[in-house]
Amino acid sequence: MSQLPKPLSNYVSRFNEQYSHLKLAEINNEQLIELMTSQKAAINNLFMAGLGASTLILRLGAVIQLSKKLEEGTPEDDALLMKQIVDNLRENLPSDTSWKVIWSITCPEDSPWRACITPPKGQQSLMERFITFRNKYVHGYISLREQDVKKIAVGIATLNELVNETSQLFSGTEIKEQKDQFFFVEKGNKIPLHPFLQKGTKDGLPYIFQGLYNNKDIAELISIYYGDSEKQDGAEHYESIFEPMRKALKGGAGQVFDHSNRIAYYSECFVGRDKENKAIVDWATTQSDQNILPVFSTAGMGKGALIANIIQELSDIEINIPVLHHFCGSGIQNSLHATLYHFIIQGKKQQFWKTEDEEILRKLNRLPSKYTDLIILFHQLLDECFTPSRKNITGNLVIILDGLDEAAVAYPQLNISDWFYNYDEDGEVTNSWESKSSIKWIFTYREGFYRFPESNKNKSINTLQPLCGLTKEAVKKALEKFNPSKEFLSQVIIRGAIQ
Repeated sequence: MSQLPKPLSNYVSRFNEQYSHLKLAEINNEQLIELMTSQKAAINNLFMAGLGASTLILRLGAVIQLSKKLEEGTPEDDALLMKQIVDNLRENLPSDTSWKVIWSITCPEDSPWRACITPPKGQQSLMERFITFRNKYVHGYISLREQDVKKIAVGIATLNELVNETSQLFSGTEIKEQKDQFFFVEKGNKIPLHPFLQKGTKDGLPYIFQGLYNNKDIAELISIYYGDSEKQDGAEHYESIFEPMRKALKGGAGQVFDHSNRIAYYSECFVGRDKENKAIVDWATTQSDQNILPVFSTAGMGKGALIANIIQELSDIEINIPVLHHFCGSGIQNSLHATLYHFIIQGKKQQFWKTEDEEILRKLNRLPSKYTDLIILFHQLLDECFTPSRKNITGNLVIILDGLDEAAVAYPQLNISDWFYNYDEDGEVTNSWESKSSIKWIFTYREGFYRFPESNKNKSINTLQPLCGLTKEAVKKALEKFNPSKEFLSQVIIRGAIQ
């Protein structure tokens, strides 16, 4: 086995020794039932070793990814990221699921550390499978009895995979102490793990942060060697991390998504799209079963400018249709997960969501971190809570997302079709979801860079699928108020490669 840092190597060795001793590699269910009966204590010890190793891998891996992310930039760099970190560490008592979320939102897409937290389509990720089994086994929903043999076999396989494959992420690394602080050393890079990994006051061993308890007055840490716990009065160790996050979030995490400058810029240079503009406005101001409008083109055809103009026109006092909008850009705002945050926050600020449901109000005050939980909340808001104002005579709400291809490049595991499913409490798809016909969706993307899902809800408008370059007639009409010379118009048409 490749060299692993202590104490992880100790946990892995202990599990593998017991796994080998019990000869589990080729065991079938009948043999496992016999083993569970004759050597129940040995199987239980195997699970304790496997659960210990896997929990350490999960929590230490999450702390390492979090520490790397915090080392790379400032809290102001990405307010959404900071909100998710605060939600999962400061406001909650971190569970295994919280640590998995931290790992997921801080780990780069191209990192080998993503494999264990990336689910295959329609399945749970390895880390989710571990968390599900651990919770059911620890709480007694699964036990060493004959009727649970298949679940026990799956649990053993999951632990074996996590312990022996995911642990290799730590191969050749080191947890190094220097000046009373711990660092993660990987390929010559030294990442400070303070304050999430600290020295124990009695034994000097590394203790990992567990959460803030008793109304956030007491921090608890647990030894990664022996499981002993320590408590710290106050949260002074963490305020250097959390306080800048809270300042970045002051006034709402949605501040990171201010697209007003982009819309203003596009408006200044928007010309020659009267036909396309009218087609979208006509569709948006009516109700029909085809309430999803894909808009695509090659790069540079003006999708963003067209969408910016649509946002302004629909919001005009005469039409007065409310719009939720998002332009994908760089960073985590590319994520379809982040876009949902933005839509919900926009709607909240504009008082679109009318409800007395205490559960929904609680979620609005503290948005869920889990992607599928956020989708479920957005469905509830659209289905139950959107109430058109009296000035909105159509009763419609338009939701615009520009740049699906950019979202797909940064976060390919998320697809817009995710938004149109219902999910159970485990995040598994149950069936399709359809919004009311009064909810109008507009999605734009570059042709050839995104495969939009086919649906009988998709609206077909020839001038938008694809959106082509301006025609000579459109250019002449757009510029006629400036009374340009024929030579100037000719040069504009030539240089702009206008058809």
